[in-house]
Amino acid sequence: MRWRELLPRAGEVPGRGRAASTAVAAVLLAALGAGVYLAFAADSGIVGRQLGGRGQPLPFPPGTAATLWWDFALIAGYGLAVLLGTTAALWVCQPGTAMHEVARFGRIAGLVAVVSDVLENVFLLVATRDPAPVLLELATAAAVTKFTGLLPALLLALYGIVLALLRSARPVKQDPPDGVCSAALNPDDPDGACEQGETTAATRWRNGYHLPAGEPTGGTGFALSGGGIRSASVALGALQPLRQRLLGAQYLVSVSGGGYTAGALVQALTAAAGPKEAPAGRPIATPETAFGPGSVEEDHVRRHVSYLANTRAELLIALGVIARGLVLSLFLVFAPAVVLGVLTGWLYQQVPLTAFPADGSYPAPRLGALLSLGLTLLFAAVISLVARWITPAKPLLRQIARRLSSRLALLAALIALLTLGLPALAWLADRLLTLTPPSITLGSPFVALLLTYVSALATMGWRNRKVVTKARDSLDALTAALPTSLTQRLLVIITTTVLALAWLLLFASVITPLGEPDLLWSALGLVVVLIVVGGLIDETSLSLHPFYRERLARTFAVRRVRRADGQVVAAPYPSTERSSLATYGHADNFPRVVFAAAANLTGEGRTSPGLGAVSYTMSSGWVGGPDVGWIETARLQESVPARFRRDLTVQGAVAISGAAFASSMGRASRWYQILLALSGARLGTWLPNPDVLLRCPPRTDRAAWAYPTLPHARRLPYLLREVLGIHSHADRLLHVTDGGHYDNLGLVELFRRRCTTIYCIDAGADAPPTAGGLASALALAAQELGVRVTLDDPWRAEPGGGEPLEPEHPLSNLNSRLSESPVITGTIHYPPESGQAGVGRLIVAKALLWRDLPYELLSYAAHHPEFPRDGTSDQFFDDGKFGAYTELGRQLAEYVVSRELAEAAGLPEVTEGTGAPDGVAPQPAGS
Repeated sequence: MRWRELLPRAGEVPGRGRAASTAVAAVLLAALGAGVYLAFAADSGIVGRQLGGRGQPLPFPPGTAATLWWDFALIAGYGLAVLLGTTAALWVCQPGTAMHEVARFGRIAGLVAVVSDVLENVFLLVATRDPAPVLLELATAAAVTKFTGLLPALLLALYGIVLALLRSARPVKQDPPDGVCSAALNPDDPDGACEQGETTAATRWRNGYHLPAGEPTGGTGFALSGGGIRSASVALGALQPLRQRLLGAQYLVSVSGGGYTAGALVQALTAAAGPKEAPAGRPIATPETAFGPGSVEEDHVRRHVSYLANTRAELLIALGVIARGLVLSLFLVFAPAVVLGVLTGWLYQQVPLTAFPADGSYPAPRLGALLSLGLTLLFAAVISLVARWITPAKPLLRQIARRLSSRLALLAALIALLTLGLPALAWLADRLLTLTPPSITLGSPFVALLLTYVSALATMGWRNRKVVTKARDSLDALTAALPTSLTQRLLVIITTTVLALAWLLLFASVITPLGEPDLLWSALGLVVVLIVVGGLIDETSLSLHPFYRERLARTFAVRRVRRADGQVVAAPYPSTERSSLATYGHADNFPRVVFAAAANLTGEGRTSPGLGAVSYTMSSGWVGGPDVGWIETARLQESVPARFRRDLTVQGAVAISGAAFASSMGRASRWYQILLALSGARLGTWLPNPDVLLRCPPRTDRAAWAYPTLPHARRLPYLLREVLGIHSHADRLLHVTDGGHYDNLGLVELFRRRCTTIYCIDAGADAPPTAGGLASALALAAQELGVRVTLDDPWRAEPGGGEPLEPEHPLSNLNSRLSESPVITGTIHYPPESGQAGVGRLIVAKALLWRDLPYELLSYAAHHPEFPRDGTSDQFFDDGKFGAYTELGRQLAEYVVSRELAEAAGLPEVTEGTGAPDGVAPQPAGS
């Protein structure tokens, strides 16, 4: 075997036969070394002498020297096993991933452990003749370093051996699917490579326009903004008067709640049908009439608009789903605390790096442990200084020195944790439990569980910031206002702190028994349950995502059919009919529907600070984005395990694009996200990373065996990633959530497709002043694509800027909410990097109030001060809200149409109408 394969660089992976033999050799060498040692070593208490220091009984018992000599055989065996095992770990861990760096650390830790073990034996062999205190403390320092280094080294070696054996025995059945890797992104250079003569910005812009071959560009595009059921209602109404313009468009991009309507339209119009689930009649909806005013499918949505829970029984079911997810998620998070605590106590019993006094007093660190910590830090500092002195002409040597210094520093931190941190934490936990009354000890878990449940419900309602107007006195007003601000924040902070302290307390409290048999058996039982729940159950099923997906489908997945008796009805999709995204996601004579979501990425320089997410779109043709690669939807559905296909559907895309409350929320990130992850009250899911699938070597490549396949389920590690906020670009799965966590309007996706005319229905309920959602989208487009938009007169759309009603008018209290115009227009300027330098037209119709609205709408607004800005968390619409927002959407669209007709005819814009200020109720739309 070549030495380079023992110390491989990225990409140097042997064939499966050599990998398997390496893993087997590691096992045999470890077994041989241990067998020789156990067969001939006589001193069974050698660990106590290694860690005893100057305070141990002297002289050493007979046989100590012989045991130390035989220990060299053990060192040789485990040293070679660690070297081969960590090498196998480097083969199975992809370069650029966190696990690859951890494997490198494990190899250095193993090397340090071997050297420390040799030094420890030398010190003790000399001490058998002359037991000087200095030699004994140096031996203890070497032993502490050895045992600390062996902990990660052995774990990573075992990880590499097991994976190498499993993957080398696994046949590679598939070649990489068709697709397009992310543009100009080097795994070792997150900033991307620039061609000579180009600027970094220009390169970024060019990459941002990177689309798969065959995706059309230009033409008209429609964007439906996020905003939950509020946005869905406005979009549903707006697309009725704008239907002819929509049918002439190239794209329909939806975000979050806008996807409810886009998904409803495409599912109503698609010709696809399940082989076993034939519709309950002949589908008769057409692109011109689907979800039209008064249609049976619109009426179906109206009757089910409170889609999460329409009755008390359904509300109890929803609360039960949250409670179930809470209990199981907390179990998956807290059960490992018990297992790790018991295992840690057992390790301290076998290898007492720090001795725990029997009387319960503080476990003071050994002098040798402090010496080990100091020497390790000293070596790390010296090597760091040496790295600074190495000339730039020797970059490889300089890089090796820097890496060695950083890994020694990490090893020093591990020494401090094992000898100082954990013993102190265990002692503190034991003291707290001793001083705490039994009633509090028994009741605290239930209180923490109840607090978590209540806080989860409060966090889900975070965006429901209604104006408090119905309070009868100032005390009522204060009580109604607090839950959306101070009280809610304090509740979440307290709960998160309690949960973190409870985890640490639970972990530390089972250390001090030092591996009692009863605890070991209990821990083993928990391990079995964890394997079943965390290893076999998909963690997404513990969240609200499946419930949310099913409830959305129940309301918006519907066909208009003519039954055999001639009656036209709305036929909901059967729950067993999987609306495959590749087949159900498009319809004849209808725009390409794109569901805009966000892939969360943290660290690694892949996103700007505060953004935390990149584009991840889902359509019938392609899934992915320019920063994560594109993969054909049909091929992706074929290559993923069955559990992932549930989300590669139209209904799954709608739910993912609308996953507003998630443990990671991109640019909308909040400090309480950990609570959503812990409680199970979270949306979003983990989907395949196109780049990882596309970079898979072909079956004929000798390294194909080492490349990881997609997991069959999103198991416990993915829940822990959500709790800890770990989202790497190199992971097999990406955490995909609401498209509003990247761009809440969907404009960036239409700019990416170089649309020359863009209609945007914006029901994002921005808090004035200014249209914050539009401003954020335009700023993001300028940074990501170099697109500049010159707005004509955006200030006309400011609430309070419209012509005020007279003070004596019955509706004069609306003046601060009236805008002069609900439409913002602008000119789109595409840069040369788009490949289509030129201009386009942007029309943004915002869900605002203006004085020419119909009487019934202005009356509704007068009685509902939160309209049209009901909180996104309010997904329990009634008939009044649905009707008001749908009618507002119709009025917005008619305003746009009349404005365009006036511009085409060269007439001045109509600013007077037959709205409420004149006291005349207009005729209903379409009459």
